[in-house]
Amino acid sequence: VYPLTVRMPPPYDGRVAEHMAPSRLELLPGAAKGAAFPPDLTGAFSPNDRLKAATRMFVGEVDGSESVAVTPSGDLVMLDKYGVLHRARPSSAAPGGFELVREEAPLYIGPGRPLGFHVVEDGRALLVCDSLKGLLRVGLEDRRVEILANRVTATGEPLNYINDLDVAPDGTVYFSSSTAESVALNDQGFYDTMRSYMLNSVSGGSTGQLLSWDPKTREVTPLLGGIGFANGVAVSADGSFVAVVETHLCRVWRYWLQGPRKGTSDIFIDKLPGFPDGMTRSAAGGFWVPLVVPVTPLLKHMGPHRWVRQLLSHFVLRLLPYAAKRWGCVVRLDGDGRPVETLMDPKGEVVSTVSAVTEAADGRLFLGNLGGSGVSWVAP
Repeated sequence: VYPLTVRMPPPYDGRVAEHMAPSRLELLPGAAKGAAFPPDLTGAFSPNDRLKAATRMFVGEVDGSESVAVTPSGDLVMLDKYGVLHRARPSSAAPGGFELVREEAPLYIGPGRPLGFHVVEDGRALLVCDSLKGLLRVGLEDRRVEILANRVTATGEPLNYINDLDVAPDGTVYFSSSTAESVALNDQGFYDTMRSYMLNSVSGGSTGQLLSWDPKTREVTPLLGGIGFANGVAVSADGSFVAVVETHLCRVWRYWLQGPRKGTSDIFIDKLPGFPDGMTRSAAGGFWVPLVVPVTPLLKHMGPHRWVRQLLSHFVLRLLPYAAKRWGCVVRLDGDGRPVETLMDPKGEVVSTVSAVTEAADGRLFLGNLGGSGVSWVAP
């Protein structure tokens, strides 16, 4: 039994909830300088039903694939919450236009929760962010799994919760480490990243990072720290900057890779009307950002009260109904961080908890699913 006021539950049991500085508190959703509550659903964020036209696939067969990768041949690759890789190929006879490949057994990539992943090497491999094992290469032909990195090279600091990645034109891999703490296996047999996210939010910690991995030297270098749950990562179309999502504060950072501001960072967009997750480039030169759930003021009310957060950490999953209203929402930003359009399912009747967007060559958007079963696609 863990004394409620002495430490948080596993995997945060080495600490207690920490004090949050006033400058941080005022940035929380619903606070003076944070995202508005109720959410500001005006302009480009105006409610609509565009996601209700989405086609759902593999319900009951692929659970919790946070991303969907599209190979050059048009196949889909998914990694479920249990660490199993599924492939699907186009089929005019199959519901949704794709059928799961069943000629070979699905590939199990080992314990851990796969999160963000991208097809590389002309469709021969995936680069995967795994919450337990680190940055991985998974061969789609030889079915081999290789751990590329899970520590900071200079310090040896372990990376316990790698979340998302993107690859720059020069081959450098930019990726996020959401928190310094790890993700625990739950009694349902998967590594529960949602529980760890909720524990991190009530802990008051901001230990997320943006890092790079050099494929030539195989070195991992921290670029930006102090992020309140670092999440989606995307390199700009021209390679001049990399963006990283800060989920807790409903905003996105920009870290400059080129030009006079190289090595500095600024806010790309803030005050989003929901909690952002993954981030990917759009064909139009900007980015897609899914908002998993709309803004809630829960953290604003709990933030100043460290011991309230400490006690609630032991009942964190019971907070989900108050923090996770069901909806589906995907936002397209331009290359300067301005919102251009939003696709919504306001009540989550067809699509909800969208965690990542992959725009295919034909313009279709393939949607990962954080909290439910199956994946979806929607026409532009």
